[in-house]
Amino acid sequence: MTKPPSKLGRGLSALMEEITPPEQVKKSVPQEPATQKEQTATPNTLGVQIVWIDKLERNPDQPRRHFNKAKLEELTRSIKDKGVLQPILVRPLPKSIKLKDAKKKDRFQIVAGERRWQAAVSAGLEKMPVLVRDLSDREVLEIGVVENVQRADLNPIEEAMAYQALKDQFGRKQEDIAQAIGKSRSHVANCMRLLNLPELTRDYLVNGKITSGHARAILAAPDPIALTEVIVDKHLSVREAEKWVRMAQRSSQKTVKAPKNNDADSRFIEKQLSDHLGLTVRLNHKNPNGSMTIKYKTLRQLDDLIARLRKS
Repeated sequence: MTKPPSKLGRGLSALMEEITPPEQVKKSVPQEPATQKEQTATPNTLGVQIVWIDKLERNPDQPRRHFNKAKLEELTRSIKDKGVLQPILVRPLPKSIKLKDAKKKDRFQIVAGERRWQAAVSAGLEKMPVLVRDLSDREVLEIGVVENVQRADLNPIEEAMAYQALKDQFGRKQEDIAQAIGKSRSHVANCMRLLNLPELTRDYLVNGKITSGHARAILAAPDPIALTEVIVDKHLSVREAEKWVRMAQRSSQKTVKAPKNNDADSRFIEKQLSDHLGLTVRLNHKNPNGSMTIKYKTLRQLDDLIARLRKS
């Protein structure tokens, strides 16, 4: 049995072949109150239609989660002035969703164009033009990934999560994804590696406090969270962050280990100090001298320790 050709990489231009020119779409939006027959577009009818906005639902699996507020407000003002000039791409709401809620009859799920839909809602529009296509779950996800990546609309974590979803849910290989989006396989691989970052680092990356270059350096750090905080606090460049990683790696290889013959008294003192400071303390006692090592994981822990020592 031959596999049907995938739409991955085709883009909206290939899917939206029946789009009405913008001027015609704008003129086709009903200005008079709609009759009962006009109020609901039939999902089985493919092509450009004018539908009630409250019949549209966002796709919960849409790769893009963050929208620029300033740009969204700008689009809202444009739509208030000129209307929606280009249909958004939708599909009939999947049967699996309809079965859960009988009220979801004759509804549509947004495939591409969610930002225009949000702006249309904010602008107070009651109806908007849509292009209806019968698409599978895989095709919906693929279109979302391709279009957003090609427009650079996804932040690095959203992009990585989208690639991971294609891999996990539909068995897509990195080579397939790379070919479809017009990027190298190494780009896709490096992007997916970002999902191994600590949650704090991922949040900073999403919010623009660090770059993808910083994130790749952090992945190689012995203590990723510590390096994340150093980059943000000290405003390190990517090159400086990479230098920090090399220094940290050399330092970790020279870490002093507690001797195996540490006596009971030394272990008791270590525990008391560790409990008091909230940090790991190690004694290396060799009569009549020795050394004490205090390990901290973040700069904040170090600052707190210094402040407590100054007070005492």
